[in-house]
Amino acid sequence: MHANNSRKQSSVAGFALGSGLVFGVICLTGLSAEAQTRRQPDTTRLTCAQTQALIEKFGAINLKSGPYKFDRYVAGRTQCVSAGRDIRTTYVPTSDDTSCPVKVCIEQGQQQ
Repeated sequence: MHANNSRKQSSVAGFALGSGLVFGVICLTGLSAEAQTRRQPDTTRLTCAQTQALIEKFGAINLKSGPYKFDRYVAGRTQCVSAGRDIRTTYVPTSDDTSCPVKVCIEQGQQQ
């Protein structure tokens, strides 16, 4: 009888663990894009030098540059994931400069 109780307890524990994992996955995938972008540094709260330093430090980083705008900024072409990609300079607003130069990946041949 003791072995039967152990099996019941382990199956209940397995079910609870499985249910918890499923619930956790559902919660994580249910986050809105807005909630996910809140965690990204916002260039409008950083100086231009701080923004550029973050990009250099990580090589590539997703940054917000306003409430609904975010992009992946890179230090150079080696951070562009796909083959045939190039970089171009674009500008983001920062706390001390409305046009801070940063780089983004583009498809080769795309208008610079």
